[in-house]
Amino acid sequence: MTEQMIHNGQEDEISFLDILVTLAESWKLLVFGPLVAGVIAGGVSFLWPPTFESVAIVRLTEEEVALLHAAPLLDPLIERFGFLQKADGIKDDARSELKKHLSYAIDKKTKLATVVSKGATPEAAQALGQAAMDALFIELQPKGKEKEAILQEININNQSIADGVYLIERHRAKENSLYSAKAQTVNLKLNNLELGLRLQAKGKEVFAQEPSFPQRKTSPKLGLVVLLAMLMACFALLMFVFIRKAWVAAAQNEDTADRFKGGFKDEVQQR
Repeated sequence: MTEQMIHNGQEDEISFLDILVTLAESWKLLVFGPLVAGVIAGGVSFLWPPTFESVAIVRLTEEEVALLHAAPLLDPLIERFGFLQKADGIKDDARSELKKHLSYAIDKKTKLATVVSKGATPEAAQALGQAAMDALFIELQPKGKEKEAILQEININNQSIADGVYLIERHRAKENSLYSAKAQTVNLKLNNLELGLRLQAKGKEVFAQEPSFPQRKTSPKLGLVVLLAMLMACFALLMFVFIRKAWVAAAQNEDTADRFKGGFKDEVQQR
């Protein structure tokens, strides 16, 4: 039992030494290979088109800002900013690409929505963000039956206000009735004011920060590109070194076995 443990320990030690020897034999490849890959990746990154991000922060709910990815809002933008042409006229592909350039997130603490728009230039990124917000504000306006209901409520309130003015004139001598009629009239006017605001498109009052003009590109990041390229090259070269070592060892074992078989046959023939 003791001899078996010692034998196993010796095999583990030899395997570890084999690994160190293999790494030592290929140290130039493992050191200079990743460096060359990093330099090449860094050079190629300068050829990649840059990306700039414009950021807007708005006071909107998650349901409201989610309309940014709705087809009625995306379709005018894909035509205006050339996404439809790049997608060869396929709207679904153009919408998917635009969604990658137009994203949003909700801060759970502040309840503010952050809208990020991307472009090849700072101007393009800011223009896309502003156009998307303008389209969103129009989309948020009441339409159809909702708009009709608001207009009907305003008309009913106006009629009630007219009746209230009549009551004020009629009961001017009665102090209690006069106060009640005036209060009701004021409340109806305030309600009409709120309803009128709902019919108007939202504007700058919604912004905590309007779409910014980006000063620096967000991608590609040179340091990150170089680091990833070096790590990938290092891993690939390690795999190559050990596979090559295993292949050479297998070839040597096969050659040794052939020689052993040949020697054994010769010995049998001699006997």
